[in-house]
Amino acid sequence: MSWINILYPDNPARRERVVRLHQELINCIELNFDTTNELIEALNTHCQCKLHSVKMNMNGTVQENCEILLTAIKSIQDILQAIDAKLKSNLEPDLYRKLHDFQEPDATKMLILRKVSTVVSGFAGIVAMGFFIKLAFSQVVGRVLSQTAMVLAKIGASVIGAMAGMLLGVGVDLILSAILGAIERDQLQAKIEELSDLVGEFKPASKEYNKAIMKITCQLP
Repeated sequence: MSWINILYPDNPARRERVVRLHQELINCIELNFDTTNELIEALNTHCQCKLHSVKMNMNGTVQENCEILLTAIKSIQDILQAIDAKLKSNLEPDLYRKLHDFQEPDATKMLILRKVSTVVSGFAGIVAMGFFIKLAFSQVVGRVLSQTAMVLAKIGASVIGAMAGMLLGVGVDLILSAILGAIERDQLQAKIEELSDLVGEFKPASKEYNKAIMKITCQLP
């Protein structure tokens, strides 16, 4: 047994905790890639978009992968905002307001969208209209996309984001290799606290993002 482990018996447990939290973070990021690709495929299929799918770089850092996701989510938000801007310019104010009224039934919104389907690209059919209503005019989806982007930016800007590789062990080795004994104890605890905060915020956000998008895409033919 290492003298360091004898003198600081809690360090091995702390190392294991860092490894577990690091893997949880990676799992959440991987879930976000899958969810984003599901959304991109649906937009390309039903709203005539030409978005490119995203791929996780297992040799990159957490920060680099967060930036890939952020770019993809920003592209999705830009498309939704552009279509929404066309709707605003082609609809009477009262009709446009109804589209964003969460209490208005989807059937009413479908009728409104049919009025402008010829001047707004992406509405080739009923499925596209229904998909856009669920996606763009959903309070939940709008909040989830913004929340996911916000947490991804926070992770990318963190020390963990800059240091940790995506492959399990790569980033952890970077964290553990330079710290020993009492210094290791303090730094491990700091990493545990940082990772715990990030995972605690990112895990529920990732699940909500996945749930919101899956709920919509599962309704598509």
